[in-house]
Parts: sequence; structure tokens; C-alpha cells
Amino acid sequence: MRPWAFSSDPLKPLLVGKWGGSVIDPDNRIHEVEMEIFLPTTDEDRWNRMSSRQIKHDFSNTTYFDGIAVLKTNGSIDTCELWGGLEKADGFEIHFQLNPINDIHPPGFNLNLLNGTWHENTLNLTVDFAFFKTDGSSFYNSEDPRYDTKGILVLNRITN
Repeated sequence: MRPWAFSSDPLKPLLVGKWGGSVIDPDNRIHEVEMEIFLPTTDEDRWNRMSSRQIKHDFSNTTYFDGIAVLKTNGSIDTCELWGGLEKADGFEIHFQLNPINDIHPPGFNLNLLNGTWHENTLNLTVDFAFFKTDGSSFYNSEDPRYDTKGILVLNRITN
């Protein structure tokens, strides 16, 4: 049962679909986010897709989802995989994570963990950022408050 993905009521807003919004990172850079949460796939399709990936995610739980996100920051465009879940299949508390498809994190603060709520056509999220150096390694400085700063991201449903 995945009521967040399927409904017999054609007017019921679902979590699957396209979403868009923007968030400001601790260096005051704007990250424009366009993402799509995919319809769940069959166990066989999911296994075939995931078995070819380096990172494996268990989507057998009915609360889990995956998708793709395009992030635009200072003229650069990065494509990320996303995966996460709801606290329960018919719930509204949501969490997910982003990782670049090419596993190359751009230098600076990157969107990492997102938590919040889903209500019909809006996702209200708190963003945890991760900082990456130019060599691709992550970095944290406990004496710099920017590294503990959280962002607010409101994503609205994109209708075609």
C-alpha cells in the first residue's frame, strides 16, 4: 500500500511528481531545486536498476521513494539522485537525501539531508548542508557557525 503514490481519487494530491523551489545556503548562494519523485517500480525492476548501481537503497518498504533532482547554483547545473521516505505509508513527515549522479560534489555548501512535511501541493523542508572542498572531500569546522546553519526550502508542485 502506497497512498502517497496511488489513489482511486483523481483529485487527491500525491507525493509523486515534479516539485520546485529555492534555498539559500550559509554563503548566501541560491540553490534552485527542481525534482521529481518517481512512481514506485516493481520489485524486479527495482532490483535490476539498483543492482547496477554502486549505492544500494532498500525500497521494499512501502514508505520509501526515489527520484531525481536538478540543482542550479551560480550558473552551474548538477543532477542528483534522491531517495528517502515518509514516517509511515499514509503519513506526511518526509525525509530524503541528495547525491550527485556523477558522485562529484561541487565546491561549497551542498544540499544534503532534507526533513519536513508534505501537505498536498507543498513540501516544507529544513535543509542540512554539507561542505565540500575543491578536491571533492567533505569538510566541517565546528568553530564556524555556517557549518551548523540550516536552510528552509519550500517546494511547490510543478504542473505542466
